[in-house]
Amino acid sequence: MSVTSPRRSRALTIVLLVLVFFGLPLLTAASTLFTDYLWFVDIGQRDVFVTILASRVATGAAFGLAAFVILFANLRIARAMAPRAVLTSIGHDAPPQLEEFVIQLRGAIGPIVDKVVLWGSLGLAILFGIGMSGTWDTMRLALTGVLFGANDPHFGHDIGFFVFVLPALRAIADWLTPLLVLTAIVTAVIHLVDGAIQPWARLKGFAPHVKAHLSVLLGLIVASRVFDYYLSILELSFSPRGQVTGASYTDVNAQIPAYRLLIAIAAVSAIALLINIWFKGWRLPAIALGVWVAASVLAGNVYPGLIQQFRVAPNEIAYEAPYIARNITATRDAFDLADVETRPFPADETLTVDDVVENRPTLDNIRLWDPSIAVQTYRQLQVIRTYYDFRDVDVDRYVIDGRQRQVLVSAREMDVTQLAEQAQTWLNKHLVYTHGYGIVVSPSNEADTRGLPNFVVGDIPPDVVEGLEIDEPGIYFGEATTDYIIVNTGIPEFDYPVGEGRVETFYDGAAGVEVSSFVRRAAFAMRFGAPQILFSQYIEPQSRVLFDRDLRSRVSKVAPFLTLDGDPYPAIIDGRIVWIQDAYTTSAHYPYSQYFRGVNYVRNSVKVTVDAYDGTTTLWGVDPDDPVLQAWQVIFPDLITNGDDVPDGVRAHFRYPEDLFSLQAEAYKTYHMTDPQDFYNKEDAWELPGEREGNPMDPFYVLMRLPGEAVEDFQLIQPFTPRNRNNMIGWMSAKSDPADYGRRVVYEFPKQRVILGPEQVSARINQDDIIAPQLTLWSQRGSDVIFGNMLVVPLGDSIVYIQPLYLQAEQTAIPELVRVLVVYADKVEMAVDLEAALLAVFGERPIDDPDDPAVPGLPADAARAAELYERAIQAQRAGDWAEYGRAIDELGRVLRELAGVVDEPALEDVEEGVPAEDLEAP
Repeated sequence: MSVTSPRRSRALTIVLLVLVFFGLPLLTAASTLFTDYLWFVDIGQRDVFVTILASRVATGAAFGLAAFVILFANLRIARAMAPRAVLTSIGHDAPPQLEEFVIQLRGAIGPIVDKVVLWGSLGLAILFGIGMSGTWDTMRLALTGVLFGANDPHFGHDIGFFVFVLPALRAIADWLTPLLVLTAIVTAVIHLVDGAIQPWARLKGFAPHVKAHLSVLLGLIVASRVFDYYLSILELSFSPRGQVTGASYTDVNAQIPAYRLLIAIAAVSAIALLINIWFKGWRLPAIALGVWVAASVLAGNVYPGLIQQFRVAPNEIAYEAPYIARNITATRDAFDLADVETRPFPADETLTVDDVVENRPTLDNIRLWDPSIAVQTYRQLQVIRTYYDFRDVDVDRYVIDGRQRQVLVSAREMDVTQLAEQAQTWLNKHLVYTHGYGIVVSPSNEADTRGLPNFVVGDIPPDVVEGLEIDEPGIYFGEATTDYIIVNTGIPEFDYPVGEGRVETFYDGAAGVEVSSFVRRAAFAMRFGAPQILFSQYIEPQSRVLFDRDLRSRVSKVAPFLTLDGDPYPAIIDGRIVWIQDAYTTSAHYPYSQYFRGVNYVRNSVKVTVDAYDGTTTLWGVDPDDPVLQAWQVIFPDLITNGDDVPDGVRAHFRYPEDLFSLQAEAYKTYHMTDPQDFYNKEDAWELPGEREGNPMDPFYVLMRLPGEAVEDFQLIQPFTPRNRNNMIGWMSAKSDPADYGRRVVYEFPKQRVILGPEQVSARINQDDIIAPQLTLWSQRGSDVIFGNMLVVPLGDSIVYIQPLYLQAEQTAIPELVRVLVVYADKVEMAVDLEAALLAVFGERPIDDPDDPAVPGLPADAARAAELYERAIQAQRAGDWAEYGRAIDELGRVLRELAGVVDEPALEDVEEGVPAEDLEAP
């Protein structure tokens, strides 16, 4: 008893360790798989889960089975040819260490060699199968890919062959060669164990049947290189050797012939290895292989390099022009630039006040609140409680008071990490504080009397204007909503705060996986590492688990083939908060197309909507002509909904996506040039303002009327400057409204004149004799001066630069909109609002109408103060210090009236009798 107990104890310990290190991970993986299945069923996409899982398993099984057949067949052949007698006496010339190693190897494997062959083949095959299971999408696309309807310019294959089939062939080649090499190695080991290889005899130590067997395997390895060379020829369509992506002169006239030569030599080498079965020694294959290796170096690398350096480089444009032309055409097609319309834009300096009035709808929607600035203000004014947060602020448009208005919008999401430390319990984080609440909307061009956003939707419960009512403000799905939650439990959820109290609720949506059985509870407990799910008394049979609630995880899970835009945004649609997520189909295998950000083909083929309350997720196919989307629709026939069925209320909030626009603008900087020689010389290459300084100007949304058009459109704008220069050369716009969605126009400026660019305009502002001292004064008074984004706004045939300016006191984190800067031609003006600054540019002043304040949303006294301030500035510029003093004095009285203070002298530090003319200008 005393002898067996320790052994049993050790055995039990080993079993427990095996369970811990292997059993628990497998159980967790099984729990994740099971709960994922339930998740797909919950969102109505069970077939997607089954298709993905079946495709992974089928792909892994197919390649695993092929690997097993190759490995096991060769090892069984080796065993079948094993000699009956094994030489164990090596002779005096054999190294004793080698003899000892061979004896130990035979002693260890010999008795169990058949089991090693079977289980070793199976284990290696499983590894090869698992490795290939990740290529399920590549294999499925190869089988379902459709034609693009256009051929590559060199080989004549349809582009679909390169996009869909070639990646699968490359994956097979990369799988096959290592498998054959490994098979040859393990086969040699079995022959060694069986005594058919005598390593001490070097090349003479191979039994005839071993030589034949290994010759066949080596011949297959070399033959696999023939396949690899063939694919390498086709992959020259993505060659980076020349000036641009795609087969260059050297590739076509040197590299392709070199690969063809290597194919012939490799084929001869493979045949030589097979013929060598009937010859003694290894001389024949050795010669063939030597020639192959030498040709690989000389023909495969040296020869093309010499052609490139000594023939092409001295006359590059002459040789490369046809291949550059191919690249230009392919890139413009792949990034959808061929349909970009170009128009001349005179950029005149003939703008008048009448032109400003004519473009009033555009000016009324100029974005004076930058999203990056507004989010700070939102967090200070609209968070309400510390456990809420605004992830970012987005730009959209709504009809408000009968007019289309550009607005800022942000969703108030729950952030349980901001709960008090003692409140961060499992119960609070997953059962009580389950959702965010409401959305905030403010016009992008308005500020109240304090310089803060004028909210048209805000507060808790939501205070809204007509037309923006919200029936269900709960946000259970969002950008930052990452935790799992359990709803319909025995404890009510926190809905929103009221004074010192709270309103509670129970989830009334349809989303969530029921935890109606012990198995489901156990599975979720394993998945989330939360034993509380098993033991909590609050979880009831009708309770449901909501997980993968953030948009990126949710969409990526149901459609892993899509690339997601980085900026989803919420919208109020028919009384509900709906998230809109742009998604792209991409490829890195479009022949001759240039690579940008790792891809050389992109389409915004899918728009995704996710209801913030019930999680309803719909993928709308909005580009039915995209061949990549068509291929995926064959694989997932019920996943994509026809884009023609998008409700009008949803379509009205579709935006041309910023990521796609930025990518297209990046490509267009060079690919607006269609002449190969101009392209080669980069004579007209563009760049983004600020790009050389590492701070490129971002595109921005505007609601404006394009020059020469009749109506306003919501669109993106991106200015361009010439390469290595700061002046403006043009700008691109992309429309978002349904009637002209996706229409892009590039306005090109005259090249014979210099039109100031954003960086030059910023320099002028900072050097202005009036503005610069004011900025310094604000800074000295303890406020941070924050410049907003520079907006380049076309009005008529002219360009106007508009830039908001904010002040942020050191003791608070609330930026306030205090001034608007306008630059036109040689004039720079700063005023309290856009209208005043524009009129000042033309030497005008706002009409002093007490019933129509100059600043939207300001009372008449505040407007009077703004007018007096402008009068003082004009007097200061004119050197009329008497008028300046009178304006400042009157301004002081108006400000005191606004503050409700008894009237006192405006300049308290001026001694009696000192004339205003003697006052120093501030």
